[in-house]
Amino acid sequence: MLIKEWTNLFQTNHISPEQNDNFNLVSALKARNAEMHDESRFATSITNLTNLAYNVNLYDAVPHRTFDNIYVSLLAKMSDSSVLVEVLKDGVVKIVLNRPKALNAISADLLDGLIAALRKHQDARVLVLEGAGDRSFCAGEDLKQTLAPKTGSPQELRNAFHHLQDITRLTSSSRAVVVAAVQGFAIGGGAEIALAADFVIGGLGAKFRFPEVTLGHAATGGITLRLTSMVGLLRAKELLMTGRWVESDEALRLGMLSEVSESPKQRALELAFELAQLPAIALSSSKTSLERQVFANMESCLQDEVNVASYCFAQSDAEEAFSKFRARKAPANNETSITNASDRSNESLLPTTSDSTPKPRLRDINSALAHAVKSFPDQTFIRFAGQDVTFGQAEANISKLAGRLKQHGIDKGDRVLVMMRNSAEMVYIWMATNRLGAVWVPINVELKSVTLKHAVEAAQPKLAIVDQEFLEVFEGLGIVSPQNTFVKGNDAGPNDLASFFVFQDAAEPVEVTPATTAAFLYTSGTTGKSKPCVLSHEYFILQAQALIDECGLREDDVLYCPFPLFHADATALTIIPAILLGAVAALSVRFSASRFWDEIRATNATVYDFMGATLALTYKQPPSPRDRDHKVRIAWGVPIPQFAKDYEQRFGHKLITLYGSVEASLPVFQQGDLPVGSCGRVRKGYHLRIANEMDEELPPNTPGHLLLRSDIPNAFFQGYFNDLANTVAAFSGLWFHTGDIAKVDEAGNVYFVGRVKDVIRRRGENVNASEVEEEFLQHPDVVIAAAYGIPSQLGSGTEEDVKVAVQMRPGSTADEKSLWEWAVQHMARFQVPSVIEFVPSIGRTPTGKMEKHGLPVEGGQRFDIRVG
Repeated sequence: MLIKEWTNLFQTNHISPEQNDNFNLVSALKARNAEMHDESRFATSITNLTNLAYNVNLYDAVPHRTFDNIYVSLLAKMSDSSVLVEVLKDGVVKIVLNRPKALNAISADLLDGLIAALRKHQDARVLVLEGAGDRSFCAGEDLKQTLAPKTGSPQELRNAFHHLQDITRLTSSSRAVVVAAVQGFAIGGGAEIALAADFVIGGLGAKFRFPEVTLGHAATGGITLRLTSMVGLLRAKELLMTGRWVESDEALRLGMLSEVSESPKQRALELAFELAQLPAIALSSSKTSLERQVFANMESCLQDEVNVASYCFAQSDAEEAFSKFRARKAPANNETSITNASDRSNESLLPTTSDSTPKPRLRDINSALAHAVKSFPDQTFIRFAGQDVTFGQAEANISKLAGRLKQHGIDKGDRVLVMMRNSAEMVYIWMATNRLGAVWVPINVELKSVTLKHAVEAAQPKLAIVDQEFLEVFEGLGIVSPQNTFVKGNDAGPNDLASFFVFQDAAEPVEVTPATTAAFLYTSGTTGKSKPCVLSHEYFILQAQALIDECGLREDDVLYCPFPLFHADATALTIIPAILLGAVAALSVRFSASRFWDEIRATNATVYDFMGATLALTYKQPPSPRDRDHKVRIAWGVPIPQFAKDYEQRFGHKLITLYGSVEASLPVFQQGDLPVGSCGRVRKGYHLRIANEMDEELPPNTPGHLLLRSDIPNAFFQGYFNDLANTVAAFSGLWFHTGDIAKVDEAGNVYFVGRVKDVIRRRGENVNASEVEEEFLQHPDVVIAAAYGIPSQLGSGTEEDVKVAVQMRPGSTADEKSLWEWAVQHMARFQVPSVIEFVPSIGRTPTGKMEKHGLPVEGGQRFDIRVG
């Protein structure tokens, strides 16, 4: 039928065979008619017919739309491919985006097909890009078809972003001149593809739009650089940030179009054949030279755009915009439907359970607690100081607290600061604060003086609750008024916290979103002042679910945590998993090596966490017949020491390791057996880079700065509260800079090396303090050791000497000299310290990390390993 239409087209326009010396039209058409049933010869047939049409000037003799419709129909019959390619005469290749019913929107198939076509024909003289039909050149990313169809994973989507950038690479770096025919809408990614061409021919109805920013997404295709060069910085900002329409007349005036034509496809082909007659080398060389002059930093731009797009897709506002679009009623007319054609759903980015079983979608702490209270009302929630509190009992206390906090003016977004030791009441305050949409701010109870003042001032609290023992020093700060400061253990005083629990008017929960701020947790302050990290409701849920999935936690588990509730271990990784599972959160006032196993047994713990030096201190306790008298099946924490296997054998349970931080949650986790020293592999939805000082990626097994990124909404912190400068610096280049040094091997195993501040530069070597400490722990009399840098005797500057402060086992007869000689025998030469000093004890933070800042620079016995 189509070939008959083609024949009629020739005949009705009085085209005779004599008008072309190379073809007898009638016989050619008859022969081609038979070829329509031979797919292997079909493409050649269509090409010859097209060339014939141009040779006999048919294209100028008939309405271009009639010709185009028949041509496209023939191509569609030839293939169902999303991208059609026709090799025309004189080295001209036509590439057609062939999804007219979808406004030629970019699906995974179309993207792959376009990349393949551009690669295959990059040596052509001229490439012509157009969209099938007359309504749209390309309407951007397809709303109905994800660009990550195989796995739906963030990594697959990120790869798709890279493929989108490849279009610009292939058009701008190709020796072929590229001509784009924009006959209708060019939206989002479609506009970016069109404007990457060397010539852009627009139809009278051509319209451009960049709606990505308005949807919480980000533009790609190098457009952030290219558009700026075309229209100027201010105009580019306006178009990319407002997402408004640009019609053909304005696009021509701004320099987005080379020309406007009533027949853009016809004009694009005419121009293509004109260009194809020019000397090929001169043509391609001129193009390359011009591109390099204007877009010298194109590659950096393309990489940055992928980073921005991935980061934006991980944000809740993008998710909300896409959800609203999906919920929108289908538009009544075609133009309205394509107005938003570059919107897309990011459902594939949402976290899923490991067994893909549908489960309640709990994305905020309030909903999670309500679900737990309904599902497990009589099961123990909190176990503390020999007392059990069920979920139902906790709910009653939380409800009363929320009502009283509301009475005192706490509203959505207000901050409730807590300076308390671990207790059930501290958990109630957290849950009650979140119920009002307010922010819970627990601070380190060990803080004093200006450090404490800085932490409290940074949070800008509206109300504070403190333990009696901290009241005097807290009131001395003069930051929170006495009438807004409440006290636990105030002996029925006017501001006694106990009065909160007799309040009868419960407060209704405030509606929150996954991105609503739930709490501030502070950084450790090892690289500067301790900063409050803004953490969303879903941040806590995601961390808890990660621990549940990776450690295989169960409803019948008792999760023991010896660390304070101002730290993520006790909050995100103990309280919240208990809520999600209906398990028991067993809390301790503080870690004690001598009481550790007694508390494990008293709480019936099945899981516990370790941190810093706590595992070493436990291991160094004298062996006991009761070492295996417990119910523990796993313990998780960081780092895994060299004595891990002995520890597991002695205490009869498995150790699991990971890497995390308050800012970046849990991006790395042990997955199966690991090489010695590794803390795990990158989890799905996270990306890791080991980089040099310029954020450039380093090869495997090379230590460097650990940078992280996540595609999962709310997986990371939302920034440092009221500290834009540090937030921006932390996310330089859209990678979170952890301040840690690490390396990754060829198999993807991650090795934590140490904090940037914990690396000692000694005679040209970077000495890892934690590795030195690990080595000293192998000595039977060493309880704990702290390695740090002191000024070198070789002179001031960047070089340091290594000093080790050592706490020895009581009754040890070793001295500094014998310990140093042991180090020479057992350690690498560059690790052997220059100074060893025995100390009665080494201070630890409430989270078990060693406090090195108070260790002496002077003192100790100096040694010299140099020979001669």
